[in-house]
Amino acid sequence: MTKRNWAHIVAAAAVVAACATAASAAAETPAAPGAGAPAGAGAASAGRTAGGASATASAYLQARAAAVTAPDPGAALAPFLAPGSALARTEARLAAGTALRGEGMGRSVAEASCEVTILDVQPADDGVTTSVGPRAVTSITWRTAVGKTDVEASGIDHTLTLSWSGDRWLVVSDSYADVLRPACLEAAGASRARVRAAARSLERRASPIRLPGRAPARPSIPARRYTTIVRYDRPAAQAYADKYALSYNPTYVRFAGADCANFASQCARAGGMPQQSGSYTGGWWYDKDGSSGPGDDTYSLSWINVTRQMGFWNTRRTDWDTSAGVLSRGDFIFYDWSGDGVWDHVAVVAGTNSAGQKVIDAHTTDHHRVYWKLGTSSTKYKYASTRVSWVI
Repeated sequence: MTKRNWAHIVAAAAVVAACATAASAAAETPAAPGAGAPAGAGAASAGRTAGGASATASAYLQARAAAVTAPDPGAALAPFLAPGSALARTEARLAAGTALRGEGMGRSVAEASCEVTILDVQPADDGVTTSVGPRAVTSITWRTAVGKTDVEASGIDHTLTLSWSGDRWLVVSDSYADVLRPACLEAAGASRARVRAAARSLERRASPIRLPGRAPARPSIPARRYTTIVRYDRPAAQAYADKYALSYNPTYVRFAGADCANFASQCARAGGMPQQSGSYTGGWWYDKDGSSGPGDDTYSLSWINVTRQMGFWNTRRTDWDTSAGVLSRGDFIFYDWSGDGVWDHVAVVAGTNSAGQKVIDAHTTDHHRVYWKLGTSSTKYKYASTRVSWVI
């Protein structure tokens, strides 16, 4: 572990300790005469504020990232989780699995860090429980056997439940979607049943929930007496993917928890892939209805759904290829997490890392320049090579 990683853990633990110390010290301060409350009642609750819970949530997520480099991930997470809890065991195993998965690819963790943005805080009426909604953008620097380094980043929205225990906040639950979870559990030696359950959980999240109400059929393009050759701009597709891999273009609809196909469609369109008009269930299209905001946008099912996207693109916009190694930036990789024949995820090829391996950008999980092989030993892959041009 680097000095910087240890600094993250020590600093994070210090935040929690400071909150607890402030609460304890304040609890011993008598109330002013005539205050109308028991001595120290208001001050004692200072550490139990929403601000204290938010600080602990941020510190936990930073320690969670740094734990990937720790000799004992459980010790790095201990200040924030109940000792021996299922969450403590799982998160320690995932941290260890992340490092072990990297070692299996011939690389080691050089450094890990996390930037946290608190999006929502909801204290419960009981005064001892708070729900915090942070977004964590984690960056991991990997070092190859020959000393070269690559940085991979992921963005994950968490829903944390914190409980006041004694003199501090503890994280008692952490809900999030991470497509690497099954692979990291497998690398850490989890049982086959547990790895499969994690993959099945991802599959249940794979389809967008919010669909357009009654999208009218998009008018067909009038017949023309001439043809046009449209060429695919791979650098433009890659540039768009890199720009929005860890964020969201505000002019498009966002599907929380299942945005991968929507993002892939946006990247393809940024590269000039031609749309095809049709009904909601036909063609491949996105209509902004003349406005910049997404509130009244309509789109085809193939724009937002992985299996429909594959079905429309194949032989019209893309062709299947034999392996990830032959793909270029702006091509696509599809994933079937459990190998059950239902395709769950899609990512955009963004280039190669220092070892010559393909890296991808994606949404849900939001990934920037991450090694393409995201799944377990049961995962199936399909490799879609985008055509050079189309005659329309």
